[in-house]
Amino acid sequence: PGVSLTIMDLPGQTAMAKEQVAAAGLSDRIGFYEADVLKKETVFPKGYDGIWMSQFLDCFSDEEIIAILENCGKAINENGYIYILETFWDKQRFEASAFSLQMTSLYFTTIANGNSQMYDSKVFLKLVERAGLQVVEQIDQLGVCHTLLKCKKTKDAN
Repeated sequence: PGVSLTIMDLPGQTAMAKEQVAAAGLSDRIGFYEADVLKKETVFPKGYDGIWMSQFLDCFSDEEIIAILENCGKAINENGYIYILETFWDKQRFEASAFSLQMTSLYFTTIANGNSQMYDSKVFLKLVERAGLQVVEQIDQLGVCHTLLKCKKTKDAN
């Protein structure tokens, strides 16, 4: 009961979420912020203890990921964290899983949108660093195939 959150997404997505939240009786605890995170003029709301992104960032190019993470860094409190849940192909337990993610990458870069991919964790971690963040905890093989990164702002960021 002491937790509140804000869902930030495109207008169509927030509209669908509002319906579900209202049906669950949680409208007093969940707010909404309509925004396109890819637009340079988008200002992220500030003052959050945490930001959660689940299998979201791999939809974008390297530069878009950096810009989104920089904005997240500006939105969190000084002691806040950014949580990133992704499926890194190099962190898979099974070779078939890594292969499937790599082939999904080919689909995204050649057919779907031309700029996203399923990342090698070493490449992704460099993007996190370039955005002025540092990983303070990394949990691999969470569930079937995910990695959770817990990030905070570096001292000289923002």
